[in-house]
Parts: sequence; structure tokens; C-alpha cells
Amino acid sequence: MTHVVTLSPEEAIALVRPRKTLPSFVSELTCDDGAMALTADLRRLTYAPLPVKIAAKAVPVMHGSAQIVSFSENVAVLQVDADAAGLPASKLLPLASGTIAKMVRKSGLPEHSVQFRKDGTISLDVRALMRGSFSEVTGFRFEGGNVVVEGIPS
Repeated sequence: MTHVVTLSPEEAIALVRPRKTLPSFVSELTCDDGAMALTADLRRLTYAPLPVKIAAKAVPVMHGSAQIVSFSENVAVLQVDADAAGLPASKLLPLASGTIAKMVRKSGLPEHSVQFRKDGTISLDVRALMRGSFSEVTGFRFEGGNVVVEGIPS
């Protein structure tokens, strides 16, 4: 029997964060048509690597989007694109990998739950992120303003 869990984009982000609220620098978050999109005000970043702080002074607002490019064996791979003032900013995303790894640890999740990959994609171990709700995840998609996870319940 397949079980379906529908999460708002905020609830999906909260799966990784130790706090259940969005980061203060996220000013908009939407999810539809196979993509999750966000707008971030980089001036609101309290703790950021120096290159990000310098970039935030020049270009304070960043837009990002993530699309699911594959899903297999409980793992979703997302292609993430970001721009600041129309300039590509995706190369700055690996600077966030240390912060993401720290959040994953503080949340009590396995280290491999969220990984920045060398090809510029991000992998999500959806089964680990769902914290035991599923013995196997069979589907993961962005649809109707939500994140939809399907699978076999634990």
C-alpha cells in the first residue's frame, strides 16, 4: 500500500533545519510546475562566508530555483540555478555546503541526507529526511504548490 505525504515548501525546508522556521533571509518561497523557487535577501545573512558577504553588498537579492532531474532508490537529485541581478550565482552555492552539513547534523539526520555534488546538483536522501515515515520512497515531486512524497509506510 502506497502512502502519500504532502508538505508545504516551508515544511519541506524545515525537514533539514534544526529550527522549524524558514531562514530570515528567505523573503519568498514557492513550489509549482516541477520547480521550487526562492528569493533571498542576502543582506539578512547573519553568519555567512566572506565571499557571500562581499557579494551581498554588491547584489543584495538572489533568486534560486530547484528542479528534480532524477529520482531513484530513495534519492532525489535537484538541479539548482541561482542568479543575482541577472548574473549567474550558482557557483556560490557550494559555499553553503558547510552550513547545510551543520544543519543536517544538528537535526539528527545522517550526514549523507543532503549533499552538494561536483556536477552542481544537490542530492536528497528523501527517506532519511522523512525520518522513518517510509521504508521505501517511490515518488518525489513538486506539484500544486507542495512537495509530494510517496512511498511504502514503515
